[in-house]
Amino acid sequence: MNSEMKEQVQKANDAFYSTIRTHDLERMNEVWLNDSRSKCVHPGWPMVYGWEAIKESWKNIFEAGGISDIEVSGVSTGISGSLAWVICVEKISHKVGEEIHTGYAQSTNVFEHTGTSWKMVIHHASPMPVPGSETESGHNLQ
Repeated sequence: MNSEMKEQVQKANDAFYSTIRTHDLERMNEVWLNDSRSKCVHPGWPMVYGWEAIKESWKNIFEAGGISDIEVSGVSTGISGSLAWVICVEKISHKVGEEIHTGYAQSTNVFEHTGTSWKMVIHHASPMPVPGSETESGHNLQ
């Protein structure tokens, strides 16, 4: 795998998570492939089809103050032709009243090379138990 291409994909993935942290809908527009082929599954949600619906879903999440922070770990990247994928674990923090709640999701992000840059075409995040490294007892719930 070309290390320069891998770095570009990782930067695209980092940009996606940065837009979530900053609730920047305009930048989210730059990260995603803006067409009907784009798909998104937020943790616990059904599939959202097409960029316009995906953009609306992020707008609703941001306006509700849904995510106060998101960290990624266990990042693995692959590339084949004009498609690339990043697999990672998301640690998602959100505020409920005055309390911060944390959840985890296993995420797969798929990017397509448009000729000039890598654009997200699929984001799929599924809820998961607390990873073993995050539990006090060290017992993994998986």
